[in-house]
Amino acid sequence: MPAFLAFACSGFIFFLFIIDPKVNTDVYVPQEVVYVENWSLDRTDDEIMEDRWAVQCLKDKRDTKRREAMKSLGRMSGMDVEAIEREAEADRLARGEVEVDRPSGLSC
Repeated sequence: MPAFLAFACSGFIFFLFIIDPKVNTDVYVPQEVVYVENWSLDRTDDEIMEDRWAVQCLKDKRDTKRREAMKSLGRMSGMDVEAIEREAEADRLARGEVEVDRPSGLSC
C-alpha cells in the first residue's frame, strides 16, 4: 500500500507538470490603435509650427497634471516637495537645459 501511495503521488505531480503548460496560455493582447492625420501638401511653415505648438501644449498640460499629482502624493508622504523641486530645477540648469521661448500669441 505505501508503494501505491508513493506512485500515485508521483504520478499526480507528473500529471500536473504535463497539464501546467496548457493552462492560461491564451494571453489577451489588446489591439493597437493607430491614429493617422492627413495634411495637405501646401501647408506653410507657420501652419506646421502652429500644429507642433498645439501638440506641445497638450503635452505640457499632461505633464503639469502628472506633476501636481506627484506633488500631492509627496505631501501626503511627508516629503518636502518644494525642496525637491528646487533641487531638480538646479540640476536642469546645471545640465544646461533651457526652456524654449514660446511664440507670442500662443494660448494653451
